[in-house]
Amino acid sequence: MIVLFDDGNHKVVVFRNLTPKGHVQASQVIFVDSGEGLLADPSGRGVFSRLVSEISPVVPAPKVKYIFFSHQDPDVAGASASWFVSLPNAAILIPRLWSRFIPHFFPQDTTISHRVQEIPDEGGVVKLGESELVLVPAHFLHSPGNFQIYDPVSKILFSGDLFASLLPEDRDYDFVEDFEEHVKYMEPFHRRYIPSVRAVERWLERVRNLEIETIVPQHGAIIRGKENVEKALAWVRTVKYFLD
Repeated sequence: MIVLFDDGNHKVVVFRNLTPKGHVQASQVIFVDSGEGLLADPSGRGVFSRLVSEISPVVPAPKVKYIFFSHQDPDVAGASASWFVSLPNAAILIPRLWSRFIPHFFPQDTTISHRVQEIPDEGGVVKLGESELVLVPAHFLHSPGNFQIYDPVSKILFSGDLFASLLPEDRDYDFVEDFEEHVKYMEPFHRRYIPSVRAVERWLERVRNLEIETIVPQHGAIIRGKENVEKALAWVRTVKYFLD
């Protein structure tokens, strides 16, 4: 558990080390304000049992208001049926494009529509406690219906697959210290999974007025500090993407 922000009322916690060996490492994030929680990209069944116990000291299960799925992949939503039961008061926030696919993760006789809130293509905000979280469109990065979360209180961006890094087990670290050295762990993923710099440029236009101090990708190390964030935003323009 990594506590990235905590002012006594508002908290952001990242879980990085719950993924079983042999799986692609995936981080989970929980945002809490005034006792209400939003769990972002809770991952698959291999993580579920450990994550349930890890989040309970942060926010009680009945107080988790939202389960956020940035897109449809199994490392994002694979355990959605288990979370649906374990977090009985939580609405499922999922991109409108993928809302019809989420039932495939559930038993055939499970009705979930009453708890699904579709995220429109243009994004929006969700109220959490006394704060608002911004749902940022990040289409084609890498999913055609993909979203990120920006938290104006902590100035943290949960970026999903953008800025993901695949770190070797013997070189794993929580925070990027040397950005130039870290690039080699990000570049292969971005070249293969993100289609075009045009999608990146559109995303950069959306976030250019956000004050971002920390970027938390779903995979790999956290990018912390304005200098490293600025380097990341400049670097992401320079990658030779799959269709470029």
